[in-house]
Amino acid sequence: GDCHRFFSLASLGVGFVGAVMALKIFEIDPTLQGVQGQIWDRVNGYKWWKEELEKEGGLHKFAEGYKIFGFNRAEGGYTYREWLPNAKQVFLAGDFNEWHNSTPLSIEGFGR
Repeated sequence: GDCHRFFSLASLGVGFVGAVMALKIFEIDPTLQGVQGQIWDRVNGYKWWKEELEKEGGLHKFAEGYKIFGFNRAEGGYTYREWLPNAKQVFLAGDFNEWHNSTPLSIEGFGR
């Protein structure tokens, strides 16, 4: 069967004190107090990406991106997909269009 590991916030040492979230790691290693802001940036970044991935069907589905990215045979031809989350405009160039930026890719959402 599939092996999946799930960690609760409590198992990672995240607790709630009143309305403020606290990390146990700051109690275990007080020298981290000086970089607490950077650690919280990482924690909040993780939480943001986790929520974004949940919108796409979860981490497992996202990890299967190799099934849809690149060139894939489709009915009537091929599709080409890349994950370019910050791209404003992307073109596919090759011998078929004499290497000109004349074949734009369309945006499908979530960096596709």
